[in-house]
Amino acid sequence: MAKCVFCGKDNEDFKGVFLMKNDGSVNYYCSSKCRKNNLKLGRDKRKIKWTESFRLVKDRRLEKEKERVEKARTRKAEKKADKKSAKKK
Repeated sequence: MAKCVFCGKDNEDFKGVFLMKNDGSVNYYCSSKCRKNNLKLGRDKRKIKWTESFRLVKDRRLEKEKERVEKARTRKAEKKADKKSAKKK
C-alpha cells in the first residue's frame, strides 16, 4: 500500500509515479497534480486545502483556538464571581 508524499492518499493499485532519489529515498505521487505541485511548483502541502497535511494542521489549530477560548471564558467567569462576592461583603 503506497501513500502519496504530497496529498496523503492511500493507493492499493500502485498507479502513479515512484520517484527514486540518489540518496535512496522513494517518493510516491498518486497523480501528476501532486507531482507538479511538489516538484515543479514547490508548494507547501500544509498550505494546499485538498491535502491531508492541511486538514491535520487545521484541526490542530482549531483545537488550540477552542482551548484558548475556554481559558478566557473561565477567567472571565472567575473575575465576575470575585466582583459579586466583593460587592456582597
